[in-house]
Amino acid sequence: MNAATTALLDQADAAVTQSLNAFRVFAEHINGTIGAAIPGPVAQHFLTQLHDGIHAGAIGFCHHLSPAAPEPTFWAPWAAGKVRCKTCMTYAYERVSRTTENHRCDRCRRRAITMHTTGVQLPAVVLDLPTRPLSLPPIAVTYGLCSTCHESDRTAV
Repeated sequence: MNAATTALLDQADAAVTQSLNAFRVFAEHINGTIGAAIPGPVAQHFLTQLHDGIHAGAIGFCHHLSPAAPEPTFWAPWAAGKVRCKTCMTYAYERVSRTTENHRCDRCRRRAITMHTTGVQLPAVVLDLPTRPLSLPPIAVTYGLCSTCHESDRTAV
């Protein structure tokens, strides 16, 4: 492995650590918890949506992101067109935070007073290509569920 690949691996590892720390801070902010679990059917649905959207070209990456400089990124079904950097995701969240969309389940689309914020962390991936190494950044997939969808996702595991 060459020095450029090693450096990119180190950057990707740091980005994953930053992303996990952001999850911890957010969980503390909403009095939630984080932990390791097998993704339930709702999480699997959203991960498949992200995967298929990227491969079909329907989901892009914000212009602040670079495959040569991994950083924490975010994707949400309610803003599904892009994987975003922290600044762009904060802006997207601020646009919906005081609207009815903020109380709409990302799975069934029903309005709910109580929303369960849920997330899945995808790791960074580094490719050691012949011309230069490239990385796919760590992606935090976050979404809000009504109580019914939240419970169905938890009991299915």
